[in-house]
Amino acid sequence: MNTPSNNQTDPRGGQCPEYDSRTEAPCCSTAHQVGKVYEHVGAVSTNANKRSDRSEDGEVSSKQYADGARARRHDAGGGGGGDNKHIHLDYSHPLEGYLAKWWMQRLLGYVSKPRAGGRTMIEEVIQTYADPAAPAWQRIKYWPLHRFIRRVKGSVTDETFRRRIAEHRSTLRGLVATARSVAEYGLMLPQRFSAPLIVIWNFTNRCNLSCAHCYQDSGSARAADELTLEEKLDLIDQLGAAYVPMMSFAGGEPTISPDLFPVLERCREHGIHTSLATNGTLITPEYAAKLADVTCKYIEVSLDSVDADKHDTFRGQPGMWERSVRGMKNVVAQDGVRLGVAMCVHQGNFDEVEDMLEFAVDLGASCFAHFNFIPVGRGLNMAKFDLTPGQREELLCMFNEWMQSGKISILSTAPQLGRVSLAHAPLEGLQSCSHVGGGGGEKARVVAKYLGGCGAGRTYVCAQPDGTITPCVYMPQRVLGNVRNRPFLDIFRRNEFADSLCDREQRTGHCEVCEFKYYCGGCRARADAYFGQVNAADPGCLLNDKHWDALVEPVAESLQHT
Repeated sequence: MNTPSNNQTDPRGGQCPEYDSRTEAPCCSTAHQVGKVYEHVGAVSTNANKRSDRSEDGEVSSKQYADGARARRHDAGGGGGGDNKHIHLDYSHPLEGYLAKWWMQRLLGYVSKPRAGGRTMIEEVIQTYADPAAPAWQRIKYWPLHRFIRRVKGSVTDETFRRRIAEHRSTLRGLVATARSVAEYGLMLPQRFSAPLIVIWNFTNRCNLSCAHCYQDSGSARAADELTLEEKLDLIDQLGAAYVPMMSFAGGEPTISPDLFPVLERCREHGIHTSLATNGTLITPEYAAKLADVTCKYIEVSLDSVDADKHDTFRGQPGMWERSVRGMKNVVAQDGVRLGVAMCVHQGNFDEVEDMLEFAVDLGASCFAHFNFIPVGRGLNMAKFDLTPGQREELLCMFNEWMQSGKISILSTAPQLGRVSLAHAPLEGLQSCSHVGGGGGEKARVVAKYLGGCGAGRTYVCAQPDGTITPCVYMPQRVLGNVRNRPFLDIFRRNEFADSLCDREQRTGHCEVCEFKYYCGGCRARADAYFGQVNAADPGCLLNDKHWDALVEPVAESLQHT
């Protein structure tokens, strides 16, 4: 495993000090035990054909896929109502023209600067818009900017604008982070960010279960080098100062940790939107109420099967299905908290997904979260159970139909859902917008192309229990840095993987020429897990199925005999 730490050239000019970035599987991980090899520097494409209709990668090219979608009539079950809806890939909004101008980028930099008193000017401008209670001097001072807001918000009413943005602290934080990003990097496809929009924190390595597919290689013992409570609170303060808008706490099992509630409370103080990913077995009515008290508004509980015995076998302990479902019901019964049902889909439960969706709706969940199976952590030992590209396409088309139906919100860690919803949903339908959910209409498609599908190391990062920062929970071998050595924001902005994760031109396979690359980009974790290269083709995509046939299945078989 190559672990260089050479001086690098800062993209803004000059030399950076040495990074603590490295490629190294954690010492206690399954990858380390089996000697899984990851290349520190990715391969460069040698394919001279840069056309989107090339046939070397898949039976279907992205050109063929897009042409088929343009000509396809949506049936009523797909949300198209029988109308002929033709897609194109250059959705735009007048605001893009403003954001591309140098003077607007200067203005965004000015109004997003920290000021005395804690608030940026952006927050003050938006919070005083259409607010009759705002002081007259502020309404006069910000009249030109209020007029600009009124022009770009379109048909959205003032009341809706205030409820969804002005009075929503985490949304305001996201706008500040985005403004700073455009001011620093300009308007880019996909957008490069000066701070992540979401941080997933594997809060502890302790867990009360022993799941066969655990990406974290979690166990019963707390890691000796886990951050102290003081260090955890300091990290939240750093994220607060960086205007990170969202955090999700995972594990291990985060509800085991006594540090969770003090950290959630600190997030609440900063206005950071928090969510919790849990197995649900420890969520009592009292625990759900405590989560509501610290405004942890979304609880995502994992369930592997609608069959209790299958779930318990997969989770390693009897009786866990009943306890998880009981925890879900406690979440649904708690005012102010939404339930999400999460499912990692593989060959063992592929035929149960629709039943699980129905189960989630009947339970009262507001969201279904699909986790792409990725052979990492203990999942390395079950790589042969991964879905084929054709099965994944079938699955994502099913998710799109459910998303358009309005029965339940759909999230997926497979960035190809952006492509599928773009191709199969009517223009007024819902569009998957990367890790932050989705939205309706043409504006959502504009947002989707800038959020750019896979956001590993770009729109989001993972914090490990010991303070290590990685691009994704499924990429523990790619170390961006550690908050014990460098400030969080410095790690995010300056590390050896930033360019390859952000630049869609640095890809191999069909990912480098795909017509949908700004809406998807391929899952970097899947590419890395199978090929050991951050910038490789995503072999889980229909448009790369020849790579799956030629390489992935033999690799998966060899892993079973390691």
